[in-house]
Amino acid sequence: MIFGGIDIGGTSVKVGFVDKNGKILCKDSFYVHSIKDYDNFLKTLHSSIISLIKNLDDDTAIQGYGVGCPGRINTKDRKVAWCKGKLEFIENQLLGADLEDLLNKPVVCDNDVNSIVLGEALFGKGKGLDIVIGLTFGTGIGGGIVINGDILRGEHFTAGHFGYMSQKSDGRKHESGNAGAVEIHSSHSGILYKVKDAIRSGIKTSLEEKLKNNVLGFDNLYEESNAGDQFSMGLVKELEIEMSVLIANLIFAFDPSIILVGGGLLNADKKILSRVKKNIIKRIDFLNEKEIIVEPMSHYDKVGILGGAALAKTELN
Repeated sequence: MIFGGIDIGGTSVKVGFVDKNGKILCKDSFYVHSIKDYDNFLKTLHSSIISLIKNLDDDTAIQGYGVGCPGRINTKDRKVAWCKGKLEFIENQLLGADLEDLLNKPVVCDNDVNSIVLGEALFGKGKGLDIVIGLTFGTGIGGGIVINGDILRGEHFTAGHFGYMSQKSDGRKHESGNAGAVEIHSSHSGILYKVKDAIRSGIKTSLEEKLKNNVLGFDNLYEESNAGDQFSMGLVKELEIEMSVLIANLIFAFDPSIILVGGGLLNADKKILSRVKKNIIKRIDFLNEKEIIVEPMSHYDKVGILGGAALAKTELN
């Protein structure tokens, strides 16, 4: 049996075929920055999949496809119910049904981080564990919850949007409607806002030059912090504390077997997660250190494809 895994992101789309044991047989990807409408998006995705199928020894073994997609996904209708920011042209589209028509195979759709966490629970670091929670820190902050092999989606398909949870009740309003959402402070877009706001306020920081060159990422923030830029150092400390607060709250809420953290942020400094975990432990007295398991997700290039394949394997069998 072979399952197709599709990982839709704001920068690129990753596609792959995976066997029943979680081995990636082949994979491909394409950038989406030049795609401006839904029809072109479908055409490009379809073309990528058809090209990739040629690498399989037996394409009749394909059982179907799982799609991880940003936003609020109505998994019953396989519809993108809400998607803001990049790829807004997929909002209100029946993505699952449209892909099914093109591929002539069953297609399952879910939120991208839901599928990633399911992939970890089925094939990765969460395999065999009861409660697996995942968070991704990138352009935004995503999350997913898998309990006994099932995704916790919520009544209205909004469970796991941890980045929308408020840490500052009087903070800026987030696109979700919630003021002070943690995504405003601890995502890449949130960091960009803070840096721009500080520069407008007259604060001196070496990050200003990075911003002028349009290359300001998490890695630049940590580089400047390590080089002694005072503003960057404060921003890094604040970011990691906010991560710790969010993850500690999730531990209080779900008592998970494991929390897996991924996203572009972790590429900026290899010791981020160890520092964050130390901060988490300080906040939780009724568990010992061995009971607080916080680890990085599996490799970024694989995790989305495996998540899509896990969706297909779980939902279509």
